[in-house]
Amino acid sequence: MASSIKHQISTIETIMRKHIYLILTKEENDLLDDIVRSAGFSTRTEYIAAAVKTTLYGLNTGEWIEKIRKLATDKNRAETVFFALLTELAFPAIAMKGSKIALEALIEELKSEMYNRTGIVPETSELELLAGEYETLYRPELLAYRTETRTRTYLEENP
Repeated sequence: MASSIKHQISTIETIMRKHIYLILTKEENDLLDDIVRSAGFSTRTEYIAAAVKTTLYGLNTGEWIEKIRKLATDKNRAETVFFALLTELAFPAIAMKGSKIALEALIEELKSEMYNRTGIVPETSELELLAGEYETLYRPELLAYRTETRTRTYLEENP
């Protein structure tokens, strides 16, 4: 029994948390959050732990950070291109039917254009999340388009 308690205490000591405090401007903090998210880390803590471990285990930290920044840049570029594609190809469908239905109808065309413009094809689940974000960000414009279209249709049908 005493051996088991010693083992538990030893285990707790090995996973003890340490704190690191960073002094960043708001802009630096926001940029770090963007890079961390775009590079696929779920939290800043996860990213900083990976950076520290990269340093501790003798990997080329500068090269690792460059890879992270490239991932973040590529992801941001892909998101920007996808939003532009939604505006060009899917805006009316999103306005009238919602992003989920519009994406289902246009997914292959959107993937093809993503590949043509960026050289990558994001996963469908990622595109679904981005389409939902687009619908949220452009809600005023989408609602205005929907209202205008429905009004015009009503007036054409009821002169």
